[in-house]
Amino acid sequence: MNNTIKPGLTGQSQPPVRRDDAVAGGKADAATSSSIRPSDDSVKLTDSAKALDSASRAGDAVDTQRVERVRASLADGSYQVNPANIADKLIASDQALAKA
Repeated sequence: MNNTIKPGLTGQSQPPVRRDDAVAGGKADAATSSSIRPSDDSVKLTDSAKALDSASRAGDAVDTQRVERVRASLADGSYQVNPANIADKLIASDQALAKA
């Protein structure tokens, strides 16, 4: 999944600020309501998020020729599933994750 945040998007407005005294039937004076402003939003990316971002920009990490070979073998029914190989790779993956 690749998500791109495009800067400069407009048309999204902040919801109005609701005060307790306005809900209770009271009226807020103009000085109080004009001083309420939405805060500036900010986002801080973790090091792992930065690494994922740079890895996703590094190029095509998918072996498209292999994908096409597997797709063709699935289509013609010649794809062979090797359960022992799958189990070995799952165990290795689990062990690698446990060390991290």
